[in-house]
Amino acid sequence: MQHNLKRIRAILLLLMITTNSVVFSQEIDEAEPVGYDLIDQIYGVDSLVDHVLENREKYRLQFMLTDIVEQDSSLYLGNTYNFTAPNWYFYPASVVKFPVALLSLEKLKELDFSTKAKLKFERDFDCGNMTFVDESIKSSVSFKEMIRELIIVSNNTYYNSLYHFLSPKRINEELNNRGLAETNIYKDFTGCEMPLNMKTHGFDLEELEPMGAFHRYHQDGSQLELEEFASKYIYDSTKLLGSKHEYRRDIVDGPFDFNYNLEYSAQDIHSTSMRFFFPQFFAEKDCWDIREEDRQILLESMKSVPKDLGKKKYTDKKKYPDNLYKYTVLGDENPKYASVITYSKLGLSYGFVTETAYVHNPATNRHYVLTVNLYVNSNDTVNDGKYEYEELAKPFLARLGQLLLDL
Repeated sequence: MQHNLKRIRAILLLLMITTNSVVFSQEIDEAEPVGYDLIDQIYGVDSLVDHVLENREKYRLQFMLTDIVEQDSSLYLGNTYNFTAPNWYFYPASVVKFPVALLSLEKLKELDFSTKAKLKFERDFDCGNMTFVDESIKSSVSFKEMIRELIIVSNNTYYNSLYHFLSPKRINEELNNRGLAETNIYKDFTGCEMPLNMKTHGFDLEELEPMGAFHRYHQDGSQLELEEFASKYIYDSTKLLGSKHEYRRDIVDGPFDFNYNLEYSAQDIHSTSMRFFFPQFFAEKDCWDIREEDRQILLESMKSVPKDLGKKKYTDKKKYPDNLYKYTVLGDENPKYASVITYSKLGLSYGFVTETAYVHNPATNRHYVLTVNLYVNSNDTVNDGKYEYEELAKPFLARLGQLLLDL
């Protein structure tokens, strides 16, 4: 075991990156954060965690941990441990819904609308799944409802609504302006071909004011030029993954091409979370410009489970268990950790698993923010729907989170 531990530490430390892009405004005095030799402390305790660590390249494991230390009922910034591999591409999937929700709340504030406002889209073009357009015309829902389902049960229809509400141009400009330079979100989840992902539908935004009048805003459809989109990418052969992949319902030989797809680095995801959960540690210009009441809606959504939506279909515990999209700490339903609170967003697709979570154990006052990515695709076939989410990813993230709580 000692030999394996030395090898794991060597691999991880060679790939370890120290990020200094954001200056924190608070530091802790005489703290006792997790020791530098983090791997020493979590290795050798759980066989599944050991297995993934020992096979880090196979599972493309990356993670970042920031300790938040509680002293005298105040929270202080502890150490950040960055075990990421910048050359390992991963598909972020639904984790991109988190920054899109934040940017939507910013735009609502800018336009002076509350989360009670509703969208009605125009149907400017047809492609893929236009459910979000049709539903907005028939029975539009409020931003609060959209954001809650977007986060709690990862609703793709509402992600598409917010993507078109913002536009890919605004999404990427705003993220880049905040220094999230390793992020490219030029894709909705309608299934349209990439050129049509650059187009958005026009819409009317409206809200009933207290005196009975309607507050309205109209935005025309838009189109981002493909040249601007393409300028954000450099073709990379390391983004060709798998020995086989699904193509038009057949399994064909050859890798799946992830070039020109969603990109959201582990560092950028972690930075998004830190700025949201702990804005007090950042300069004001680096924080999300949202109203406090809107921040609380999103915060509560990241804490909630499907049944909290109050809809009958989400009360089916077999289809919608509490840990459906909460893997870190809570994934294996260990009763020892039943009181632990997690605020999180999970992404699952193509065998990639990504979760960013703020974890708090009220019993011990242990706090941390963890961002993890791994790849579980044992048959090396991409897009066939056969991945080890339940068998490996879920229990691994649960046990890793638990080990970090117990340090």
